[in-house]
Amino acid sequence: MSSGPPRKTGTRQALIEAALEVFLRHGFARATTREIAQTAGVAEGTIYRHFADKYALFHEVFLSLTVEVVAELDRFRERAGKGTVRDNLETLFALVGGLQERLSSLMASMWADPELARNIAARARESAPEGFVPPGPVAAVAEYIRAEQELGRIRPDVDATEAAAVVVSVPFAAGMERALSTHPTATGEFPVPDDFPPPAGSALDILARGLEPSG
Repeated sequence: MSSGPPRKTGTRQALIEAALEVFLRHGFARATTREIAQTAGVAEGTIYRHFADKYALFHEVFLSLTVEVVAELDRFRERAGKGTVRDNLETLFALVGGLQERLSSLMASMWADPELARNIAARARESAPEGFVPPGPVAAVAEYIRAEQELGRIRPDVDATEAAAVVVSVPFAAGMERALSTHPTATGEFPVPDDFPPPAGSALDILARGLEPSG
């Protein structure tokens, strides 16, 4: 019985997980393939059996964090009519906030390195089907809101796109705040205001009540 393919898949995944750890620790520019290989427990040359270069590895790390959440958001409309609107918003908060918390540090590397940003954008265009435009979270949530409006569970006078933008912005901001607190800047601290509100039950209640049909 051959164990080749599973081992290859396991090694690739181990490299992606190790790269994420190193990229979060040092940023893209200071991360080395030697440290990534050591963290994954493989020889440095093994990286190049799976990835063309560090840019390709960074792209795979980015995809590994987003693909499942994007798929969940694409299916979010299917939650209409199930559970409560508040429960569904709570699930959305976890999806968007968790994704943003993981991506913020990687995005900071792209903001600081224009060449990295151009490289990742080019790889994304090359790997996408022709004419494909990935839906954003606001569009996905707007579809869900419209579906709930048709069922009478959300006020009909609410603009779905504007409401979706507000709903998404709360966990988005909180996820970024958590990431910056976990991965501090070069000074060692991130000046988070003491009164920064976490997107917990109170924020969910405010949004849910605002979307409820009158009566």
